[in-house]
Amino acid sequence: MFNIVETNVGGSVGSIKSPYGKYRLLKDKNGRQYRVGERPEDVTKKILGYRLSRRTMVLGAWMCFFFGSVLEYGWGAASSLVISHYGWSTVEGFFNYTVYVLFEATVAAYIFSRLRERGLLSLRRMLWLGSALLIVSYIFFANSFSPWISYVGYAMLGGLASGLGYAAGGGVISKWFPDKRGWRLGLANGAWAYGAVPFIIIYTDPSLFYPGDFQFILYMTGAIIAVGLLVASFLVCDAPKNWWPAEVDPLSVAAGTSKSRELKENPPAVAQFTTQEFFATRQGKAQMISFTLALAASLFNVSLYAPFGAAMGFGGGIAFTVGAAGFAFTDGIGRPTQGWISTFIGRRKAVTIFYLLMGIGGLGVLAAGLAHQAIIWAVLAVLTGAVSGSCFVFDWLIISDYFGENYVATNWSVPYTLKVFGGAFGGIGATTLLVFASGYGWGAVLGTYTGAVTFTDLSWILAFLVATIFALVAAALVWFYEKKPTIEEYYKAREKLGLPLPTATRQPSPELTESNEVSGGAE
Repeated sequence: MFNIVETNVGGSVGSIKSPYGKYRLLKDKNGRQYRVGERPEDVTKKILGYRLSRRTMVLGAWMCFFFGSVLEYGWGAASSLVISHYGWSTVEGFFNYTVYVLFEATVAAYIFSRLRERGLLSLRRMLWLGSALLIVSYIFFANSFSPWISYVGYAMLGGLASGLGYAAGGGVISKWFPDKRGWRLGLANGAWAYGAVPFIIIYTDPSLFYPGDFQFILYMTGAIIAVGLLVASFLVCDAPKNWWPAEVDPLSVAAGTSKSRELKENPPAVAQFTTQEFFATRQGKAQMISFTLALAASLFNVSLYAPFGAAMGFGGGIAFTVGAAGFAFTDGIGRPTQGWISTFIGRRKAVTIFYLLMGIGGLGVLAAGLAHQAIIWAVLAVLTGAVSGSCFVFDWLIISDYFGENYVATNWSVPYTLKVFGGAFGGIGATTLLVFASGYGWGAVLGTYTGAVTFTDLSWILAFLVATIFALVAAALVWFYEKKPTIEEYYKAREKLGLPLPTATRQPSPELTESNEVSGGAE
């Protein structure tokens, strides 16, 4: 525990009572406040009725990502049998993925994040709702006699459930680990990818997942992940606004004298930016565009690597299973590695490198597939998977580091809603490009064409090139336009919005009432 003293860096207010114990409110030279002294165990005891450590909440956040991921990352492997069994067109199948992304990102992430930040919906109730919807979504998916059944069940209801898990997990890490969130957020977020691996292995095994028995497998999938998300609901809650761990001196961090390597490379934001203020900065606008382009490339990889491999004749073989499942696995384990690397080289440099590798890796996967080299295709798919999820890790990390934790859920959800455009490209957009480039018309796109649709090599080349360009442009935007906002840029953002400038020299004062100290509310 450090000693709190009056310095020229900022100031402090004496001991303040809260429902969770006592804390001091510190203020740095920029006017940012830090709430120091309350133990996580005391906060969780008041909110949940029992004590949890920060380490336990990493587990809870990891479970939110793990069990919420199966709908997205398992889709490519499970959809082929369901689509062929019920006689959907290829385009109808990929449109389902686009509808899923619409509800997972736009509706669930944004709307429920706003309710959470305003204290109108607790994390526990969010996850209870998600758990119930997961079961329902897989019942619909297993009985999708018409594509519309799956659009409503798997895509809409399942998308809501999946988005609730995603938003819950990322917010927990961002709020509870302002001092060391790099690999921890990557660890939890990585479960979003490899959480689907056990199910992908089952879906790609024709002896287990076949027309006579696939419905039972889907029912079991829904039940397992629903129970997992339910358990996670008892292991997470939100930190009070401005919360900071007592063992780390926030004033030394703000002054640049902290010994923490991560905080030197990735110091906390100069202020707590509201969503309006986030939008008013060039970094906020650049993050919106770069994230959209990068996730379009990422979701293209997620949804079309397996169908591309199957089209190249790899389906049913060991290489195909390794490539499909290995992609999701390395996507998952790559995320904590990315967060860990960014601890030493900084977020901006790290994400630029990973976007570049994602774009270049896609070209390698394309070349190996066109050369009909199944083993090389599988190896490159696995390696590209290790960087394909970087946009999702660094959307959380950059927004937390650049714009603060108090409004991280809503600030993160604004760019994340643009996942619908990435999903549109990874789903219906890329498929439409493949259809037209292969010489078919709107009938094949709309599902009225009755013949078989076979994509040409040229169509695959065009689709992969577009995804690569998206990734490379995203990397350029991050490097040239997304330097961390300064206090002067924060003031400019407030001036644009007609808001008064904060006075950095006055002593801090308690801002929060006891009835609204924790976003998400108590149970």
